[in-house]
Amino acid sequence: MILPFALVPLLTSLFPLENAARALEGTQGVSINLEFALPTPLLDLWTFADPPEPTGGAGRRDPISSPLSNGNGALGSTRSTGGPDLTVETPLENLALPLEGIGPGVAVWIALVLFLYAAIAAALAAIYVGGLDRRLRGEPAKGFSSAVAYGPRFFAYTLLAYAAVAALVPFALVSPAVLLLALPAVPVLGYLFYATPFLFVVADAGVLEAFRRSYGFATGERAYLTFALWHAGVAAISSLVLSPFVSAGGVAFLLALLVAVPLALVLTAAAVSFVRELVETEAVERRA
Repeated sequence: MILPFALVPLLTSLFPLENAARALEGTQGVSINLEFALPTPLLDLWTFADPPEPTGGAGRRDPISSPLSNGNGALGSTRSTGGPDLTVETPLENLALPLEGIGPGVAVWIALVLFLYAAIAAALAAIYVGGLDRRLRGEPAKGFSSAVAYGPRFFAYTLLAYAAVAALVPFALVSPAVLLLALPAVPVLGYLFYATPFLFVVADAGVLEAFRRSYGFATGERAYLTFALWHAGVAAISSLVLSPFVSAGGVAFLLALLVAVPLALVLTAAAVSFVRELVETEAVERRA
């Protein structure tokens, strides 16, 4: 039974606390999102809907996010009337820092926050994906064993994702418009490597091997594309339904949470099962 694992998307949907507080409060009017999300380990409510804008009209982030994240990446770019900002997500709040004002001391602080955040996210993803994989195969979850076995790989993967986004910061300092040139690469890379974190568990693959095998599936297996399109389609339809409830706030937000949590669990379980099928089919073909 995988239902107890719903606690993971419930927990990540309630953090950052700032997002949940704004969603409970609601906003003026109705906001509708269309999110074509690819498989990631930590899906939750924020995969399908953006939290309402904070009072005062702060700008939204550009859609640059970590492949491991819940759709609201831990490191991104924000636009405001004062110029481009660097947004750092922590479990408690989102911090927007002006790029022009980031010195060595602030950069070290940001790195420490992201390091801690990556460690927490990696442990959670390892326990979640590892436990789902074991339960789907009829075995005990053994969360601690999953954290020890897969946590370091998820941690390295998360740091690589953060580093890739951080590499854009110098270009943003030159001109925020440069970020627009990078946006087409985000869905392409997301598609090519969406199986990577799942391969840590289902194939016990190392980081580089998981990237290589995911790329091989993406370029050689039609089923890989079919599943990605199915997943993106389900996410898009779900976002159209759930986002108005999130923007309405109050009880409507709680209803959205009630729907999104089991939906996120089912989609993640489906991704784990699908990647395992790819690995098993690959093994059969090699023996043939």
